[in-house]
Order: sequence, then structure tokens, then C-alpha cells
Amino acid sequence: MEYFKVLVSCGHLGNTKEITVTRYFTAKSIIEAFENGNRMPRAKRKHNHSAVLLVKPITQKEYITGKGLEKYNSYLSS
Repeated sequence: MEYFKVLVSCGHLGNTKEITVTRYFTAKSIIEAFENGNRMPRAKRKHNHSAVLLVKPITQKEYITGKGLEKYNSYLSS
């Protein structure tokens, strides 16, 4: 498994409003990480456009740190 940082455009904040959320995934490939980000709840998929803005390979240490930060993100916990 590899580690990835994924920036996802998320909605449900009102009409035409969105927020970019950073998520951290383990996946077999960059394509799988992309798909995981796109399937995330609240992901803002528009017509033929993906909600994923960026997928970046990261180290295990960055992944562990990022997963810790996700716990404090109020948007993800609500």
C-alpha cells in the first residue's frame, strides 16, 4: 500500500459554496486514491467534473500526521 494526500472540493454549505478538504488515504495506486476521494461523502461532483483537485504521493510519516489532523477538522466530524 502507498500513502496519498488528496484535496477534495466539498459542498453542502449552501448554494454555490464549497470548501477544499485535505484527506489522507492508503491505496494500491494513485488512481485508487483518486477514486476514494471522489466517492467521499459531501464531495462536490459537478456534471462531468471530479471533486478531486489534487492527488499527491506522501510518506508514511506525513500520512500518520495527516490522519491525526483529520480528527480535529470540524467539517469531517459533523
